[in-house]
Amino acid sequence: MNTLTTRALVTLLSVLILFTIGSQIYYRVNDRHKTEEAVLCSINENIPFKGIVVRNEKVITYSGSGVYEYLYRDGSKISTGNKLADVYSSTSDLLKKKQADRYNSLAEYLERAQNPGASQYVQPESINAKIEAEYKKIIQNAQKGDLTAVSDARDEFFLQSSIYNIITERSENYADEIASLRSKAEKCLAGSGAVAEVEASESGYFVSYCDSYEKKLNLDNIDSLNKSDIESVINGENKQDNGPNAIGKMFDDYNCEIIGIIRNDKRITEGSSATLSLGNKGSIYKVTVDSVKPADEDNSIIILSCNRLDSEIVSQRVFSCELVFDNYQGIKVPREAIRFKGDQKGVYVILGNEYTFKNIDVIYEGSDFVISRSTSDPNYLLLYDRILLEAVSNQNGTDSESSS
Repeated sequence: MNTLTTRALVTLLSVLILFTIGSQIYYRVNDRHKTEEAVLCSINENIPFKGIVVRNEKVITYSGSGVYEYLYRDGSKISTGNKLADVYSSTSDLLKKKQADRYNSLAEYLERAQNPGASQYVQPESINAKIEAEYKKIIQNAQKGDLTAVSDARDEFFLQSSIYNIITERSENYADEIASLRSKAEKCLAGSGAVAEVEASESGYFVSYCDSYEKKLNLDNIDSLNKSDIESVINGENKQDNGPNAIGKMFDDYNCEIIGIIRNDKRITEGSSATLSLGNKGSIYKVTVDSVKPADEDNSIIILSCNRLDSEIVSQRVFSCELVFDNYQGIKVPREAIRFKGDQKGVYVILGNEYTFKNIDVIYEGSDFVISRSTSDPNYLLLYDRILLEAVSNQNGTDSESSS
């Protein structure tokens, strides 16, 4: 192809591009129709409120002095006589003990990794996949602020990495490393052991903190709490000091009640089942509505019963809660744009210079808009279509229509 022909083709192509761009600009400038772009919309009808967890709780006391290391996670079931905590004379001694525990834990992981049963018949690819999975868990749980899960994933990451080094022959064994870790642990423990221990005087579920509402809130008086009482607990007011010897609490039943002030809603009825989202992690619980009574003109006092116990629900007294109802996601349609073609509800959209009627499948109705189900069917309204907000006349070659 000679230079003259090439220049001619480039010139022609440039003219076509400029014509296309100019046409689009012309139509947009001269298009005086009122339109709106079809966008995704998400609506949930959850009801938020502040919830207070209420149980019959007994304060655990210890009259001695020192620093405590609790041996059970909050919410653990404890039997009478179980050791709840070790007592150390100082924070420094407790930190040395924790460091010794860490050294011993790492030594145990290395012993497991070099055990022939852990590495025999294992392929590097499968171990590598586990390492990557644990790494992702560390990142995800760190972002959520779940430090316990981060610690668990970190330990598993260390174990799998140590196994990988053995099966790929990067390390023959970990004898030297294990001996070094055990020696460090012994040095940490020298002269820094526990000076006393705390035992459980009865069976129940253990929590390692007190918030000074243990005496004020219980299942016997929950029905008598009014709006002012609930708000004072939410705001951290009117506490009753448990004294300097309180080191935790016990309760004998995993059931609890959750009380709060919630806006009036006819969907909330006594005896009905509901779904509750609790806390920053959004943990989901099945609950029963035990009581609904007026708090003021616009709000009610609600009491929910929950028969599930985990570390989340015992981690604090007051939670940001939501009663979970339906969630709707689809394409937002202004109500003024809705038209009918026969019995079919839809909207007109602008495609180029033409108006085209497209069906809508309404899944939610708001005051001035509806939500249409999102679909790939070209006969229905699609994401980013330009919705015509004005009535369309027969002069445009369309059927007659009526607004909803």
